[in-house]
Amino acid sequence: MSRATQAELLEQRIAENRASQEVDLVHWIFERVPLRESDQVLELCCGTGGQTLRMLSALGKRGRVYALDVSRDALNTLVARAGANQSKLVDVEAALDNFSGRLQNTGVERPAFDLIFCAYGLYYSSDTGKTLDEAFSWLKGDGRLVVVGPFGPNNMQLFDLVRASGATISDSVVSSSERFMAEVVVPWSAVRFRTIRISTMVNPVRWSTPEHVVNYWQNTTFYSADHRHELERRLAKHFALQGEFVNEKWVMMVEMTDVRS
Repeated sequence: MSRATQAELLEQRIAENRASQEVDLVHWIFERVPLRESDQVLELCCGTGGQTLRMLSALGKRGRVYALDVSRDALNTLVARAGANQSKLVDVEAALDNFSGRLQNTGVERPAFDLIFCAYGLYYSSDTGKTLDEAFSWLKGDGRLVVVGPFGPNNMQLFDLVRASGATISDSVVSSSERFMAEVVVPWSAVRFRTIRISTMVNPVRWSTPEHVVNYWQNTTFYSADHRHELERRLAKHFALQGEFVNEKWVMMVEMTDVRS
């Protein structure tokens, strides 16, 4: 959790993926999740604003994004980046496990939100079902709840390289990367909503130098300094033969509408 919530590590991970990804992830998401100018949005795990900034730019003067994150540093970065759109942003410092009190302190009352959105972070909750139930209590009856995250053989190429170098990847990392969306989010959504739309995408990230691969890895939650030398040795052999390292990001988006009574 410490490495997961550090703003500077998050920034490096995002930068390495964004610079070399084949598909623009933010564009892919909001092609499928259009916003109305007046929407009231709650974003969980907003981080430094990878998706928040796009939502702010799509909203009109009456629209608001309540951006929630446990990291004050990440929120400060987001606020600075929002620029002229700061008037449409309400930053909320709170953990996933108990955020309603902090939301109420901003002056909003249930049900408040047309869209509740979370990309890459819901799996950090200690009780995901409880967190989703709490978020659901803030959703308007005609609102949407959208969760984006990894699934299936996500990061397989990098995971294989790390394991071949002798490092162990914890089950919590593997679970959040491969199983969480299908085993936790989808079953919960089927109980709460009548309509569920699942979109998936495979996004190759093509790193052109070993340094890019190592920089991404050293900013992840599964970095192992003890195995860095062996990984770098294996990377050098790989690049001598292939010229690039391709790591596939498997992405699932679950959009939930039509609340069950």
